[in-house]
Amino acid sequence: MHRTWRRRKTSCWGSTGSCRRAEKVNVPTMDRQSVSHTLQELAAVLELSGASATRVRAVQRAARSEILATGRSSTLDELREQVAPGLVEMLWIPGLGVTKVRQIHEALGVESLAELEAAASDGRLAALPRFGSKTAENVRRGIASLRQATGLRLFHHARDELEGVRLALAELEGVQRVEIAGAVRRRCDVIARLDLIAVHADAAARHALIHRLGHAPGVTEIGGKTGAITLRFASGTVVDVLLTTPERFGLDWIRATGSAAHVAALEARARTVGGSLEGSFPDEARVYRALGLAWVPPELREADGELEAAAAGRLPHLVEQTDLRGFLHCHSHVSDGTVTIAEWASSCRAAGYGWVGITDHSQSSAYSGGLRAEDVGQQHAEIDAVNAGATGILVLKGVEADILADGSLDYGPDVLDRFDFVIGSIHSRFGMSEEEMTRRVLTAMEDPRLTILGHPTGRLLLQREPYAIDLERVLQTAADRGIAVEVNADPHRLDLDWRMVRRARDLGVTISIGADAHSTAGITNVAIGLGIARKGWLEPSGVLNTRDADGFLAFAR
Repeated sequence: MHRTWRRRKTSCWGSTGSCRRAEKVNVPTMDRQSVSHTLQELAAVLELSGASATRVRAVQRAARSEILATGRSSTLDELREQVAPGLVEMLWIPGLGVTKVRQIHEALGVESLAELEAAASDGRLAALPRFGSKTAENVRRGIASLRQATGLRLFHHARDELEGVRLALAELEGVQRVEIAGAVRRRCDVIARLDLIAVHADAAARHALIHRLGHAPGVTEIGGKTGAITLRFASGTVVDVLLTTPERFGLDWIRATGSAAHVAALEARARTVGGSLEGSFPDEARVYRALGLAWVPPELREADGELEAAAAGRLPHLVEQTDLRGFLHCHSHVSDGTVTIAEWASSCRAAGYGWVGITDHSQSSAYSGGLRAEDVGQQHAEIDAVNAGATGILVLKGVEADILADGSLDYGPDVLDRFDFVIGSIHSRFGMSEEEMTRRVLTAMEDPRLTILGHPTGRLLLQREPYAIDLERVLQTAADRGIAVEVNADPHRLDLDWRMVRRARDLGVTISIGADAHSTAGITNVAIGLGIARKGWLEPSGVLNTRDADGFLAFAR
């Protein structure tokens, strides 16, 4: 559920700087994500108001054209005045659907997250029919996660929103260049702010540019200072834009990119070595060179040893998309994917890969159409037929086998031996203690057939916390036994976390980038996972996907 900003009656906002009264601006286009969010909120408010499913669909159909044309729904604006916003927020908590939220509201009079938290803590929520203490505890955890996630976006959502704004602003008269900055440029997994930097000719043109920015398509408000402005869009998106000149672009792009700790470290070095951050810096490399440093890739700018490495000439040669030869972790129509194995082969070949590893779910994943042991032969025959077709890409026989509660891999050894490689993943019993979960994973890693440990902490960003596990022991075991650990590139996971990717690198663990794709659209997940790999200081030699098929199979054996 998308959190929608509610405009106050006063139109001036922001802690400092100028502001103007909001103007109605025609929005010719609206991105699909924003349309979807608005329609979802409209459905939620209607359902909370007691509307039938038929009416909800009818209102959504009628509202779609208005949303596409103006970026908003007049029906939703009216309904927001009738339904407490806290009730809509409650729908963001896992396990609380419309029926339960209405029950809570009618029985307890709860209208906000704070009131819900109190009811979950004092026993009133648990006492409701069909709730109980476990549900109350889950609600408390959900509220905590929700508060932590408020205002945050997943990387791919933030990137897409920011790129749309960047392209729109680049068309404005007087704008010479617009670039993405901030946490999106640093490839962080979760984004709190959207940052751009815009180059204009000179200071004299700045005021005219600010005026044009304020009237850009979709902008409803503008605030901030002369050199740094904030734009609020009809879709709810808020973007901070740093204005600069060509002469200052390099230095200002570094500052707009961050992290704050990295920038502070640069300034401290300037004071220490006697370098100057004054003058003309039209590109970033000149800034670093003035301080006796090699240019630092944006992904590494987290004040975690990158300046010391840059000074000593020890920055890693980060892995790039062109280094990747193999595509890993994809599901076909055999389990819960939407495409055939032949379609995977052709799409991955078109994307430039030389081999693709098909990894349908194993039999215990009945909820996702897991591959039954007796059907493995049929799937492998399909793969053999594709490989016989001279498609220009090799399809490998893999499986994503569930790691069961006792640590055993789904299927017996005789079935697992028929696959070229095995990804082992946990899909159940997330509530184990750290000791139990660690033992479960280490037991799975004792199986010589395990090639890759999949999404090793089970997290879902902004939705589900990682399960308790001793990752240090797991990573050390992976290094000792020659088992790869996955960076799951599903943008909702990005698991392993980039900080632990670097720890894995230091321990000598091989990392695989797994798309966890269920359709060919998921091929683009790899680029997101690649950002996490780069952020973890990985070079091509540390990434399993950079090997050719023979090299990968040698690792798997």
